[in-house]
Amino acid sequence: MNRCSDTHWTRRNTTLRAVIVLICGFSLLLAPAAAAPITASISTSPSDNYQMKASGYEQEGMALMAVRDWNGLINLTSEGLSTYPDEAELMCLKAYALRKTGHFQEAVDLLNVAIPLDPRPARYANRGYAFLAMGRTNEALEDAEQAILLNSSYSSGQGLKAETLLAMGDFPAALASADAALALEPENAHYWHVRGNALAGLGDCSGAFVSLEYSISLKNEYDLPWPGLPNASTDLARVRSACMMPQETPAPTQAALPALMVVAALVVAVAEKRK
Repeated sequence: MNRCSDTHWTRRNTTLRAVIVLICGFSLLLAPAAAAPITASISTSPSDNYQMKASGYEQEGMALMAVRDWNGLINLTSEGLSTYPDEAELMCLKAYALRKTGHFQEAVDLLNVAIPLDPRPARYANRGYAFLAMGRTNEALEDAEQAILLNSSYSSGQGLKAETLLAMGDFPAALASADAALALEPENAHYWHVRGNALAGLGDCSGAFVSLEYSISLKNEYDLPWPGLPNASTDLARVRSACMMPQETPAPTQAALPALMVVAALVVAVAEKRK
């Protein structure tokens, strides 16, 4: 009996050991699988302390500018400036959006800080348009001249100068600056618009009509420098009314042909210059 009892115990002990070994082995197999998701989640989860770089804010700002989301741009740049208070590009992006939403003095105040940090032609043009929107033509003209001085190939400097001279009533100089801007960027609808208004101020109804029509043909509804500025269609209607021209586009008359030739010659000259 003792012998049978010893044999029974031995068998039971062997079985128990086998079960323990199986359990331990199975546990070891499960351990890596259970740990894997935890490790993966730690390695792939973004840090709670992640901070966007200034360049990231600038890239997102340019994307918002492209779709004219001015309020979104103001919010984004405000957030960026809370972290990078001396980043001139973020200041300029915010100032641009402020100008587009009619907050002209706020735009000027911000650019007054940005320009000494990093003076560039675009910053002067940006501030100059804000000055012009407030009727501060002398300051706008100074910014236009400074932008041209920094980069004579920067068309917006000449464009701002043309718009400012137009507001000052100096139509011959405005026309010359508009043509200088068009020599740098011949397919810019705004410069043709300004050129048309300068010609209208000079009493050249047919020339004004051709330039304004060409502006509309390039881009019917382009983004104006500030809200409330009449678009090319509105100015064309004004010219038609002042010059008692028909509402429908007339066939080129002998009087209109010189203006058409000027437009064609200017476009061809610029194209030849670029070859």
